[in-house]
Amino acid sequence: MSTSLYPNISERSILLIVGMVQFVNILDFMMVMPLGPDFGQVLGIANTDLGWIGGSYTAASAVAGIISSTFIDRLDRKTALLVAIFGLIVATTLGGFAWNFHSLLACRILAGLFGGPATSIAWSIVADTVPPERRGEAMGKVMGAFSLAAVFGVPFGLEMAHLDKWSTPFFCTSLMGCGVMLIAYKLMPAMRAHLALHVHQHVSLRYLLHLALKPLNALTYFYIILAMLASFMIIPNISAYVQFNLHYPRANLGWLYSIGGMVSFFTLRITGKLIDRLNASTTSFISMLTYITVLWLTFIRPLHHMSVMMFFTLFMFAMGMRNVSSTTLATKIPTPEERAGFMSLMSCVQGAGMAAGAFLSTKLLTENNDGSLNGMEILAVIAAAISLLVPVLMRLVEQNLAKPQ
Repeated sequence: MSTSLYPNISERSILLIVGMVQFVNILDFMMVMPLGPDFGQVLGIANTDLGWIGGSYTAASAVAGIISSTFIDRLDRKTALLVAIFGLIVATTLGGFAWNFHSLLACRILAGLFGGPATSIAWSIVADTVPPERRGEAMGKVMGAFSLAAVFGVPFGLEMAHLDKWSTPFFCTSLMGCGVMLIAYKLMPAMRAHLALHVHQHVSLRYLLHLALKPLNALTYFYIILAMLASFMIIPNISAYVQFNLHYPRANLGWLYSIGGMVSFFTLRITGKLIDRLNASTTSFISMLTYITVLWLTFIRPLHHMSVMMFFTLFMFAMGMRNVSSTTLATKIPTPEERAGFMSLMSCVQGAGMAAGAFLSTKLLTENNDGSLNGMEILAVIAAAISLLVPVLMRLVEQNLAKPQ
């Protein structure tokens, strides 16, 4: 069993810094989708095309995952992280100056090229620092950044856009990113221990293909892409759906994300501990049952008296539990010298799954004159069917990990 590569570094300080980085990174990604109807009206983007904006970011992060995998294991983790944050700040700032669909699309692609590697580097830092027996709880803490972004960041961005204009959240996020980059530069130590384990070879595309096609790696990437596909057929369209189909007031949208995020925050912390005590496939099974229930009661056979708040809270619960489960299990697969490359490829797979789901939604949805969406029930049925496979595949991965090496 591998141990920490940095036994003398404070885990708490590293997790705090990585959590701040992930907060800005996740906020940059999360805020765009609920803001979709706002900037869509100003920039002339149809609600059915919002999936292109969300999907462009994730598709770019997938490409960046492939590119960065060829060299990321040869770099100091700190240096790589700072470069990724800086690129994300620049791209987000430019996004605030977008004037039409294509200019915003270009800025989101640029953001994805840096945001994707930032995530894989962050997970590599956690995996290098925290031993496997405590990694589930550590992942849960860092992934609490997802909930904090939902509780504080996204509602703040929605209110800023409501009170001022749609571009204000972009500039606020860039400013926060500058502060986090300065903190990481000042307080994070150099992280080069993994370089001593690295076989000094050129990490070519052929090597990456070899890494991706290892049976256990391939099985891991398969369950991840299915989980992302099932989620992002729905996620980019939630804001428009609740506003125009369910007639939820735009003024209350920030409150909706705040409550959902608070539930998700506690879900993430509990899930991390459950994984350490049980296993990732069991918690994934619970998230799958919750997700399918939400899809059924909201989109497939909707209960019209079911509150939007209840639906969104359950949705955030399912997403949080699934994300911690799938990511924690994945970090147990690679050896330390392959970890960053593996995680970059995982970022690529995640981005590809998200983009595929978002792009598919733009093809299956149509928009009425009042902005409401048609076809969500079809998307929900497909997403539910795909979700059934995820915990089964995760269980297969766990069984293979348990076999003597």
